Amino acid sequence: MSLCFGPPTDLAALEQLQQRVWGCGANEIVPAHLLQAHQHHGACVLEARHSGELMGLLYSFPGPPGSDYLYSHLAAIAPELQGRGYGRQLKQAQAEWARERGYRRIVWTFDPLQPLNARLNIGRLGAVCSRYLVDYYGELDDELNRGVPTDRFEVDWWLVPVSRGPVTETVTFELGVRSREGTRSRFLDAFSRGLSVLSFEVIEGRGVYGLGMLDAD
Repeated sequence: MSLCFGPPTDLAALEQLQQRVWGCGANEIVPAHLLQAHQHHGACVLEARHSGELMGLLYSFPGPPGSDYLYSHLAAIAPELQGRGYGRQLKQAQAEWARERGYRRIVWTFDPLQPLNARLNIGRLGAVCSRYLVDYYGELDDELNRGVPTDRFEVDWWLVPVSRGPVTETVTFELGVRSREGTRSRFLDAFSRGLSVLSFEVIEGRGVYGLGMLDAD
């Protein structure tokens, strides 16, 4: 099934979709009036539909003046479609929008202990990471984040060729673990030494990140 992408036609429905995807209340979403204003002033706001039914949402905005990136704040796929390849369609539509406007990369954050996101972002799209944000959003009241620090990878998805070195070390974690103990310090140390996350895979019930050197100049 292919999704059709275009400007939003029902902003209230986009609010409802966000609440379904993240299991949160109205105070934790990007409200319709902000989506409306931002799309008229340079932001990328796209909805994804199939046979007229709303299935996804993309919301991104430009980085600071003089920067080369588009910042992706959210990419949402209806819960019943998750894990079936539609997230990749969503990101490819975003990349097409960004390339048409001259961006060299797309930047976004995700929880490094969420293997489905890691598999898409690092394993399939080929995004890389050299920045670890400790408790980035503070306390969030949704099903995924309630009660745990909101540590995040901030990744770069390069839309131009970059040179990747070999994987020289790994960081692993048990699937389903919510504690940041161990992984936080490992990533902060690796990034301080100039390493980047280059790969991700699941091996025998463990998430495995591969780290090495990246030349993005």
